[in-house]
Amino acid sequence: MAKKPTYKKLEQNVEGLEKGVLEHRRVEETLREGEEVYRFIMGAAPDSITIARMDDGRYLEVNEAFCRLSGYSREEAIGRTAFELNLFVDPSEQVRLIKTAKEKGGVADFDIQYRMRDGTIHDTVLSAKPLTYKGQDCLMAIVTVITEKKRADDALRQSEEQYRILVESMYDGLGIQDVNQIFTYANKRLCEMLGYGEHELLGHPVTDFLDEASQGILVRELEKRRRGEMNSYELTWTTRGGEKLHTIVSPNVIKDDAGQIRGFFAVVTDITERKRAEKALIESEKKYRFLVENAEDSVFIAQDGLIKFANPATLSLLGYSERRIEETGEIRVTRHVHPEERDAILDRHLRRLKGEDLPSSYSFRLVRKTGEVIWGDINVVLITWQGRAATLNFLRDKTHQKKLEEQLQQAQRMEAIGTLAGGIAHDFNNLLMGIQGNASLVLLDVDSRHPYYEKLKGIEKYVQNGAELTKQLLGFARGGRYEVKPTDLNDLIEESVRIFGRTRKDIKIHKKLQEDLWVAEIDQGQIEQVLLNLYVNAWQAMPGGGELFLQTENVVLEEESFKLFGAQPGKYVKISVTDTGVGMDEATQQKIFDPFFTTKEMGRGTGLGLASVYGIIKNHEGFLNVFSEKGEGTSFNIYLPASKAEVIEKKKASKEVVKGEGTILLVDDEEMIITVNKQLLESLGYKVMVARSGSEALEIYEKSQDHIDVVILDMVMPDMSGGDTYDKLREINPSIKVLLASGYSISGEAQAILDRGCDAFLQKPFNLRTLSRKVGAILDEK
Repeated sequence: MAKKPTYKKLEQNVEGLEKGVLEHRRVEETLREGEEVYRFIMGAAPDSITIARMDDGRYLEVNEAFCRLSGYSREEAIGRTAFELNLFVDPSEQVRLIKTAKEKGGVADFDIQYRMRDGTIHDTVLSAKPLTYKGQDCLMAIVTVITEKKRADDALRQSEEQYRILVESMYDGLGIQDVNQIFTYANKRLCEMLGYGEHELLGHPVTDFLDEASQGILVRELEKRRRGEMNSYELTWTTRGGEKLHTIVSPNVIKDDAGQIRGFFAVVTDITERKRAEKALIESEKKYRFLVENAEDSVFIAQDGLIKFANPATLSLLGYSERRIEETGEIRVTRHVHPEERDAILDRHLRRLKGEDLPSSYSFRLVRKTGEVIWGDINVVLITWQGRAATLNFLRDKTHQKKLEEQLQQAQRMEAIGTLAGGIAHDFNNLLMGIQGNASLVLLDVDSRHPYYEKLKGIEKYVQNGAELTKQLLGFARGGRYEVKPTDLNDLIEESVRIFGRTRKDIKIHKKLQEDLWVAEIDQGQIEQVLLNLYVNAWQAMPGGGELFLQTENVVLEEESFKLFGAQPGKYVKISVTDTGVGMDEATQQKIFDPFFTTKEMGRGTGLGLASVYGIIKNHEGFLNVFSEKGEGTSFNIYLPASKAEVIEKKKASKEVVKGEGTILLVDDEEMIITVNKQLLESLGYKVMVARSGSEALEIYEKSQDHIDVVILDMVMPDMSGGDTYDKLREINPSIKVLLASGYSISGEAQAILDRGCDAFLQKPFNLRTLSRKVGAILDEK
């Protein structure tokens, strides 16, 4: 049976209950007071304050500032997310904000763009911290609008940047010093003027960089500044290089809000050149005249359309005697301006005299007293002469420079035309190959008694003539060498003279060939073509007969002017071909190396002779120049790089067709070439496998390499070039035998393939005998 509580016990329980009720009331009161404080803060806070659940971002509480910022009422915001209200310009920012707050326990100064209900966008800074609100995990966020502040900051930064750029771009120097005249800032121009880096000036007294006299001037001027006197003065500085820098200093003071002087700044203007000019003027009129009168450039003063003063270089340039001005008193300026430029030059001169700001330097054409047209560069300065406006002019003859520029442009133009010519020659050689191959195949089945035999031989002759024409095109095109050998050019000249002299009895030939002439690595056939072209050109320039002078010599070139021709300094073999013919004018000389240019009547020449000469010599890494005057003959000078290699004796080629046996892989992308060459090879006794592309050739060779003795490879194919095909074939079999065939010549890419180990080169178009010898030679080596 339970024990009944005593009265005392009951009294204690009642007392405890009363205390609990009172404590509960105190807690409620504290909560009410806290909630009032909280609501007061929320209501009075100028910044937006929100409380949102962590799990879904829905607002549980927002203050009045939030409503003003967003444009939504409290009722519209509670229970919705920032995403639903479209508050964040970048919606992903809400996810990133909550994630960052969870991971780091809050965020501070989180830059975010806030969109109001009416579409207005504000730049804001957001700070947030997790908390428990009404028993739920929440995130309390305070958003401060910084749009105006950001605009102000941006404007301030922009203004500061503009002033910084202005100061750093000043033509004058700018320095700032403290009250003790210690440098605290120096702009770029001041550093350049003195020759020091900014770090070398800052922290050092200004006086460290002044000469002794200027140090005293600075002390006196500082006292004037403190008294409020702001006058400009001159200071002389000593630069890093020990030179004297004369300047005008325009000072000012820097004061604080209380009006106390905190430092100084000064604009420093370089007047060194002006000082030098003043000194030069002071030294004497004699020295001035000596300087001007002995100047290589023309110096003259023009006023009222007349030359009022001219130095001897001006008179010489224009073609007058030195006493022209003294004798006549005037030379009219416009008389010596080219007619096509006269109006423009006169208009420019008049506008300058009126004070218009025009470019002081320009180029134009002049006409000398003799009528010769020259080019000049002029620099014009507006001056006062005898109390009236005039111009001081500095004129330099740039005619030679213009000619060099024109030669360079000519060389670049010839380079472009040469590339085009090479492509045409390649395609034409492929067509000739088809004709030659078919003619060779028909000739196999007929003898000399056949009625078509002579016609077929005629076709072969015409093909050979066409091949000679394309050889000239390839010779003109850079990259047109065939077979390069070390050669004694004296021997080649003797042989070419023997051939030419038999047919031109009316030309007397003089030879002056240097003994021990250096060897040159050349394509003998092409250089012989060059010489014969020059001989024929000379013969045509001497219709009534004349004399032809041939000379060779060893030369070492060091002159800078030869760089214009793309030549490197070093040893060269020089060949000179000079005639006593009619000569050429300047206009003709500008065009003689252009393809298809000829001075002969229609049908008497192709215009490729001198063009191919130019291309062949350039391709041999040499150069040539021409000197000629109307009625005085012409001289061509050829320069070919000398070589240390020894001369190789020329062997006579067999005229017999060489038959053989074995299997040949023929690779070409043109069906016509494949058909003809396959039949030619089969007529020589070979088995032929055909590939119409580089990739097909690789596939066939990989499967049948044990049965293939030689690969005849075309150099120019789509998708995979001959060079790439060759390299991949070598990867399959390093000892593979390859005969490279092309409508292009052996130089350039073909020579590079040969240098990588390719066995031989076959120039299209080729006849049966040439094909048989090339293939036979490779098989003999194998």
